[in-house]
Amino acid sequence: MDGERQSTSTIPSQDSGANGTEKVIRALSLGVIGLVVVLASVGLFGVRTDIARASGNGYSIAVQHSSIARPGLAAPFGIEVSTEDGSPLPSTVTVRVDSAYLAMFDDNGMEPMPTSSFNTSEATWWTFDVPAGSNSLRVDLDARLEPAVQWGREASAAVEIEGIEMTVVSFTTWVMP
Repeated sequence: MDGERQSTSTIPSQDSGANGTEKVIRALSLGVIGLVVVLASVGLFGVRTDIARASGNGYSIAVQHSSIARPGLAAPFGIEVSTEDGSPLPSTVTVRVDSAYLAMFDDNGMEPMPTSSFNTSEATWWTFDVPAGSNSLRVDLDARLEPAVQWGREASAAVEIEGIEMTVVSFTTWVMP
């Protein structure tokens, strides 16, 4: 091979291209990615808020919670307790929430602060002093979801008066990636 050089083309030949199945898979993949981008741009994957309500034994409870949330984002959580007939609440009201649910949050504060609290692996109890004549109590937790939280959790919150459960409500927060 005196002076002759062999060259190999790097241009693919016509028959080495993608077959029909590969083209369909690529088109579907691009379509799915485009759909996700569009849904994300209109806020479908953002935080969604819902209110779960229950009543019984003369009391009602409403829990404002994130029905869909994302790790690291602020997630609303508030509980409102009231009497069903508008009469005043007792001087102390205890709210019970599942501890596993509260563990999802990096809380920055609560308003109002409970006068006492107690925590086990199953539940957290917050006891609040209620001003005379008040027929409702609103508790707000300023929190964001922990960055490592995945999937979400089901939970319940209850109103307890003098250690007796008056009413309980269940709710779920789904965590999107």
